[in-house]
Amino acid sequence: MAQKNARGPLDGLRVLDLTEHMAGPYCTMILADMGADVIKVERPGAGDSSRAMGDGSERNPYFRYINRNKKSLTLDYKSPRGKEIFLKLVAGMDVLVENYRATVMERAGLGFETLKEKNPRLVYAQLSGFGSDGPYREKGGFDLIAQGMGGIMHVTGEPDGPPTSVGLPICDLGTGMWGVQGILAALYERQRTGQGQRVECSLLETAVAFSSWTSAGWLADHVEPKRMGSRHRQNAPYQRFETKDGYMMIGAAGQGIWERCAPALGHPEWLEDPRFRRGPDRRKNRFALEKEISAVLATAPTAHWIKALDDAGVPCGPVYTYEQLFADPQVLHREMVVHAEDTELGRVPHIRTPVKMSDSAVAVRVTAPKLGQHTDDVLAGLGYAAGDIAGLRRDRVI
Repeated sequence: MAQKNARGPLDGLRVLDLTEHMAGPYCTMILADMGADVIKVERPGAGDSSRAMGDGSERNPYFRYINRNKKSLTLDYKSPRGKEIFLKLVAGMDVLVENYRATVMERAGLGFETLKEKNPRLVYAQLSGFGSDGPYREKGGFDLIAQGMGGIMHVTGEPDGPPTSVGLPICDLGTGMWGVQGILAALYERQRTGQGQRVECSLLETAVAFSSWTSAGWLADHVEPKRMGSRHRQNAPYQRFETKDGYMMIGAAGQGIWERCAPALGHPEWLEDPRFRRGPDRRKNRFALEKEISAVLATAPTAHWIKALDDAGVPCGPVYTYEQLFADPQVLHREMVVHAEDTELGRVPHIRTPVKMSDSAVAVRVTAPKLGQHTDDVLAGLGYAAGDIAGLRRDRVI
């Protein structure tokens, strides 16, 4: 077996990261975990807005989570000398990622059309709230706004409750993931054409894309989907149930699985009950079925029912707290939490990018950088002498 490439499959790829907060940094974090050389450009004296989150330390857990494996360069690239440095950087880059409002880089004279003249091979990824054109191009966007406008909140929550956001920033994270896919596709095409291109993703479009079956249904019949709590729309029982000591999920949607589930719960007679016999029957009578199953599950703890259903071949799982999640033997075995040593912070835990490759390492190599930690090295690599760098720092260009 060939030795695994510890530097990652994107070793040698150069990325200029003009992002902050969540969607953009998550995109460039994945590229960095895959081995790309990512230079994060930050505002002198302030940096990425997430540096002020949590305990307010410049490398707080929120910032560390999505900025590991990167270098930090402080640069006011809108100033004349800063712009000169910026254009020198762009000339040597493969990818640029930014997540400003769609008009910001254009107004600075640094939009895609300008930069591709400096570097025709540049893949320019633009992650925004609403996209680069259309009536909302000037609007700023955040994850929860996209969840509200993109249909996610409309279908999330209990049937008798209000629209509810998902408890995680899925539009931010999803947009970062789409961004990576678009970038890799553009790089693949560049191998054939020799030309870079612009890649666009937005929070709103991510939310709409994630609406999946709910949109598919509405486009077919124009019937508004209803909130279902943890229940699956097309199948029953496939949902959360309460046990004697917590909650669990049961996925007994298919007929064959249901025929194993009912006996495992001690009620084989449900298979002959006309309310529950076939899938359409169970969907029609889902609340009656839910009441029956809940009464059974309330008699024993989650672990008892997990074993009973596992033994019967019925898909199921506990609903974990975070303490339980990170103690789970499968999570531990798959090493979802990895550590990087840092001289100042010690042994720092990270959630790894959930991709494993047989011959290349997708890995957390170093903890997130201090603000401007690599400024001198990056500028020296562009040919700036120590005296020039000191002058730029004195004038707050860097």
